Amino acid sequence: MIEKIAVALPDWIVDADEVAGWTDSDPQFIREKVGIETRRFLRDDETGCDLASRAVREVLSDGGTAGDDLDFLITVTQTPDLRLPHMSAQIQNACGLPTTIMAFDMSLGCSGYVHALSVARALLSTGMRSGLIVTCDPYSKIMRRRDKATVTVFGDGATCSLIRRDGIDRLGSFDFGTDGSGAEHLCFQGAKLDGAVASEGPPSPADSEPTPSLHMNGREILNFMLERVPESVDRCLAREGLTRDDVDLFVFHQASRYMLTLLARRMGLDIAKVPIFISDTGNTVSSTIPIVLNRLQQAGELAGRTVLLSGFGVGLSWGTTVIRF
Repeated sequence: MIEKIAVALPDWIVDADEVAGWTDSDPQFIREKVGIETRRFLRDDETGCDLASRAVREVLSDGGTAGDDLDFLITVTQTPDLRLPHMSAQIQNACGLPTTIMAFDMSLGCSGYVHALSVARALLSTGMRSGLIVTCDPYSKIMRRRDKATVTVFGDGATCSLIRRDGIDRLGSFDFGTDGSGAEHLCFQGAKLDGAVASEGPPSPADSEPTPSLHMNGREILNFMLERVPESVDRCLAREGLTRDDVDLFVFHQASRYMLTLLARRMGLDIAKVPIFISDTGNTVSSTIPIVLNRLQQAGELAGRTVLLSGFGVGLSWGTTVIRF
């Protein structure tokens, strides 16, 4: 069903030492506990559409993939470049996709890729042949440079997954959930996307003011993950008649190295079954799961394996599914 995944990352590489300087943090803490050595940020003159379009073009550069064959384009983003039109329409135009394509955005974050897979499967069941799932959440547009809770964790990235009707039966059951009572723990406090991180030069005095920006209560997000994700995993597996032992790989949203190792330990999982690919990208929100799948696919580690995907974050929301590759 997932035929190909392409990844696009910005050219601006920011290492742990630079971020530590912005936030008065310990660079070793960022490297070792958060698990991030470098991350990528968009610059002021770059847009999320630019980045997403790079991923789409890479998928379409394959000689066996023709844009005219595509029936839908789903873009998972909470940080579009414009309030309207939707980013999917911008990508359709930028990449020269057919005007017959169904294109729309999904306003979800770290759980968004799993949600988009369920929508793609539904569309393919109506007779559509193929489509694209794009993920792109450049949080650099809504973070303050001095905010230790966010800028030490997140990075920018985009992905594009080519989804075909062939093999749709290899995508298993889903488990979803939403708990809006925790929305305040990961939210954008304001209404202006101002590119605070991408601004050149040292942080300005305004970086310490209560301007619109991303807010995250890391402790509460950790507690939410530990409570909700194990339950979601077990419900999803039960629907498939599987146990945790039947799963070859657990691909969780790449929140941080600490969170993933703690989750694996709490669930009694072999850490070798829990891929962690965050050191050179940071937490790229909706793009983390497809980035992991891309790297596993390139390493030849997906074919013939049962893989569980589970995303969790903004909403608060979560989504879990199983794929037999």
